[in-house]
Amino acid sequence: MGDYAQNQKATIMMSPGDQAWTSGLIPMIEPDEVTKIISRISDIALVLSKDGNVKGVMTNPDFRGQIDLTTWEGRMLADGLTIESIPKLDRRLAELASGTASPHPLELNHKGNADYPEFPLRYSFHRIGSDGALLMLGSDLRSTAEMQQQLVAAQIALEQDYEAQRDNNLKFRVLMSAMDEPVVYLSVRSGQIIEANSAAADLIGKSQSELAGAPFDAMIEDKARGDLVARLVTTATEGSKTPVKAVANGKPIQLRPKLFRTSGEQLLLCKLAAPEGGAARADVLGENLADLFDAGVDAIVFAAADGTILSGNAAFVKLADVAHAPSVKGRSLADFLSRGTVDLNVILDTARRSGAMRLYATKIKSELGADRSIEISTTRLKAGDDAVYALVIRDASRIDTLRAPSAQTADVDMQSVIEYIGSQSLKDIVAKTTDVVEKMCIETAVEMTSNNRVAAAEMLGLSRQSLYVKLRKYGLVKKD
Repeated sequence: MGDYAQNQKATIMMSPGDQAWTSGLIPMIEPDEVTKIISRISDIALVLSKDGNVKGVMTNPDFRGQIDLTTWEGRMLADGLTIESIPKLDRRLAELASGTASPHPLELNHKGNADYPEFPLRYSFHRIGSDGALLMLGSDLRSTAEMQQQLVAAQIALEQDYEAQRDNNLKFRVLMSAMDEPVVYLSVRSGQIIEANSAAADLIGKSQSELAGAPFDAMIEDKARGDLVARLVTTATEGSKTPVKAVANGKPIQLRPKLFRTSGEQLLLCKLAAPEGGAARADVLGENLADLFDAGVDAIVFAAADGTILSGNAAFVKLADVAHAPSVKGRSLADFLSRGTVDLNVILDTARRSGAMRLYATKIKSELGADRSIEISTTRLKAGDDAVYALVIRDASRIDTLRAPSAQTADVDMQSVIEYIGSQSLKDIVAKTTDVVEKMCIETAVEMTSNNRVAAAEMLGLSRQSLYVKLRKYGLVKKD
């Protein structure tokens, strides 16, 4: 380092005419301080002889190395390099010896051991003596190498994903073209056709290029004159097996939708079929019944044996003031009846015994809390091993005021009560009036339940024994 300091006494020129440093501006630096400076401006500093022998090693305190670098001293630097780095070092040393060395740093990979992998360093070379000694300042490139490896791994994974996507896309298109059944994919959000196979294009009467990206309702005419995509979504959500009817290319077709989600977007897989086409064909009666259920003015509900709603048409949704049709499915019918389970048990028990029940009068309780008079006709259907009940519900609120009393006994009994005035005390008259009202209620309950004493007792809030006592009291035991 003494020779190096003596050489600094000469004036160093940065550019013509500009004097930079002189010996008077830089004080003499202690060797220990020089070592500290060098160890902090680089991760590794090597003092190398002109033939490549390591004379000294200095490391930065923050260097993450786990190898004992003191073992490098006295060895040839090339012995600690990987095979591809040795020629690079030899060329740079030869260039330095001939004075034609490049000023650019040189990247060299050092060998690792069983516990630590090889690691790369970027070196800059500096002459420090007249004997050809070199100072190599190295910067650790492991973080850069790790990032490059991650980028390479990400690029490989991306290429694999692209390849898998191309493979799946090819399989999808081969499958679509080979299918004889017309199929289209629809976007629920935009209502546009995303994909259509050749069979669907032939059925609709358009080319596949014309269908791609076109609005579905512009290609298909909805027989119900509504939002076709919304109807398809409702049908798919409810799991209905009844197809949606429409018209394509002037011919009637049936649509069977399936709803799914991909990449955060809802899509519809819609199968198209002509009514006369094989298994998809439905007879006239079935089509008419489906039309009646969809567009009928009276509410129609199909319920399980426990009163759970299996499906309800648009008229029922409107009558019950329900915001979303799918939310009706799975709920109990008792939730919509004013007397709840009492009404439900009377309706289902009577239909279970006799197969049907006509004109059961009660009130429907809407989602908004309003009550409305209705009449319910119930029929027991056989659906596999389980019974299904079909209920036709008619709004009776408009004709309640026009309907005459169903029984004339009320007027007769009330008139007989009025005749007691003046001949008996008020207490006796009230007692007789109570008997009249009680008899009227029991008669009405028995008639409404088709003489089902258990259901009538439940409707009146009486025990079965109490009801029989009152029936005998008023001479109604034998009444059918």
